[in-house]
Amino acid sequence: MAVIGRARPTTGTRPSFVALMMVTGTTALSTDTYISALPDVQRSLGTTASAAQLTLTACIAGMAVGQLLTGPVSDARGRRRLILAAVVVFTITSALCALVSTDWLLISLRAVQGMACGAAAALGRAVVSDVWTGREAAAKFGTLSALGLIAPVAGPAIGSVLLRFGSWRLIFGFLAVVGIAMTVSAVFGLPETLPQSRRHPGGLRQLGRRTRSLLTDRAFATPVVVQCLTTSGFFIYIGGSSFVLQQGGGLSQQQYALLFGTNAAVMMASSVVFRLLVRRTGPGLLRRIAMIVQTTAVVVLVLVSVLAAPHVPPLAAVWCCLAAMTAGLGSYLPANAAICQQAGRRYGGTASALGGGLPFLAGSLTTPLTGFLRAESVLAMSAGMAIFFGCAAIAAIGLRQKAFSDATEAEADREPVDALAREG
Repeated sequence: MAVIGRARPTTGTRPSFVALMMVTGTTALSTDTYISALPDVQRSLGTTASAAQLTLTACIAGMAVGQLLTGPVSDARGRRRLILAAVVVFTITSALCALVSTDWLLISLRAVQGMACGAAAALGRAVVSDVWTGREAAAKFGTLSALGLIAPVAGPAIGSVLLRFGSWRLIFGFLAVVGIAMTVSAVFGLPETLPQSRRHPGGLRQLGRRTRSLLTDRAFATPVVVQCLTTSGFFIYIGGSSFVLQQGGGLSQQQYALLFGTNAAVMMASSVVFRLLVRRTGPGLLRRIAMIVQTTAVVVLVLVSVLAAPHVPPLAAVWCCLAAMTAGLGSYLPANAAICQQAGRRYGGTASALGGGLPFLAGSLTTPLTGFLRAESVLAMSAGMAIFFGCAAIAAIGLRQKAFSDATEAEADREPVDALAREG
């Protein structure tokens, strides 16, 4: 019987956690330093609010495609070379984004940049599942999540500071410099973690078999469905909060950056708590608690918005509800990632691609929803989040799957009994 929660390195050289954090953090940096600049992009390029949001949507959609493409390929070719390619492409596209003059060219480049971000994120999760298993892997996901959430905390503040000295183009120049630092970190800090003996054939037929094997496995498919719904709700907040709170709520760029950064700090703190507790509780219990917190928070925000209509609800109430929502997500995200990766560990790259790519694809389809409904409405944003979070909770309960969260907890509970029996 395997011992749950003990590190099991599969290669002689372990990856640097700092380098791994920098690579997987590209996802947050490419969105969070840029969110407060969306109104500036709209004015500068003479475009619409929906088109400005599409520059964010294209990046998110690219993240989905990047994960879906590179994760399965890495099961056949290894992780390192693909990681290096991803960070180089991120650096180049960041520099090009700073030079564009039309909205559609910016949207196109952001899609490619997003693909590089998605590739890096998927490969980073696969690296964790290559080296660690069980609750120890869950703890590593919690660490990476907490470290990666430094970007959402610092990103909006950095973006606001850069906007004081220049336009949104300066933000992409900053991202290009960050890309250079990530490339150096990947070169020296991320060795190959998937040995030849654990690689799988790379043909399309074999890829289809691996994908079908995972998607027909309820232990893997259920957390993916739940993640798709949760990500859709969260990305309504990511894509709509800038317009809702600045244009509808009257916040300045600096005030919005403070609110967004504070919520991201709460999210990071929640990930730290997850990291501290997961070895004792397992990810399943923490995920259930997190889903209750985040769903309750957005339902309360809907009620506050309805009671305040036709006026804008009090900022303090909105802020508290959004902070509670992000607190739930801070524990939910690493918990669900650990559950997905453990359930699909036999095909780590493909599991990372499906577990991350499909939710990002769902999120990219829902990001513009607030803008299409009513850009200035807190009620529209909160109602959209409540619908998706509620459906995620119903899916998690209704499918009643026996996934890693329950199976590993039961196995871990039996380990002391088995050990005593062997000693007796």
